[in-house]
Amino acid sequence: MAEIDSDEVIVAGVIPYGEVDCIVRCFGRARGRFSAFARGARASRRRFPGLMAPALGTAIVRPRRGDMLDLVELDTDTRLMDLAKDLRAWGFCGYVIELVERFVPEGAPLPGFFDVVSDTVTGLARHGAQARILRAFELRLLDELGVLPDLSDAVDEPGLPVTAYDPVRGHLLARPGPQTVPFSDSARQAAMYLMQVSATEAVDLAIDDDVLREVSRIFSNWLRRQGVTLRSLEVLKQMR
Repeated sequence: MAEIDSDEVIVAGVIPYGEVDCIVRCFGRARGRFSAFARGARASRRRFPGLMAPALGTAIVRPRRGDMLDLVELDTDTRLMDLAKDLRAWGFCGYVIELVERFVPEGAPLPGFFDVVSDTVTGLARHGAQARILRAFELRLLDELGVLPDLSDAVDEPGLPVTAYDPVRGHLLARPGPQTVPFSDSARQAAMYLMQVSATEAVDLAIDDDVLREVSRIFSNWLRRQGVTLRSLEVLKQMR
């Protein structure tokens, strides 16, 4: 019999297959991103209680032929249940999950970043649709991908206050140029704070909304350069 093991997972998607089966997209602490075939999942509430996305829980899996796993059982917990009461927070979680699906490599174990994602979606379920939580996650994703700008100083004039961000080279600058966007030293400091705290702590940070919008320019400009259209962003626009 194929070896069975378990993994703490975030359920990223559930795709119906046939009448009672489905394919479950997961981001696991030990396995990274993976797909698993859940036989009879839509007919068995005992083995797959509360099967939905997003969700947190423990997946019991075993290998099958090909690259996919068999999902034997999924034990979900209650940490994301409050998302059912807050449609916009649910949309924020969908944005986080879609970013993971788009940019985190398949099958790469990233236990540290798993904790970041888990903390983010749990924080959104607990505190609601907080932009500070999203900004912190975006910065941590860039850091995981190795493309986060150096937040410690301006690269062109170290020691001088930051006034601009160069999205092409990915640098913070003291002197703006023809391809830069405004980015204050207050935004630089706020970004550094957001990188150092949990989702719950991010909610309590005293960051002005205008400064928070400046912080978002780092990720939004990077995302634009990837040429990626996110369905979750379209959904969030419709919720405004």
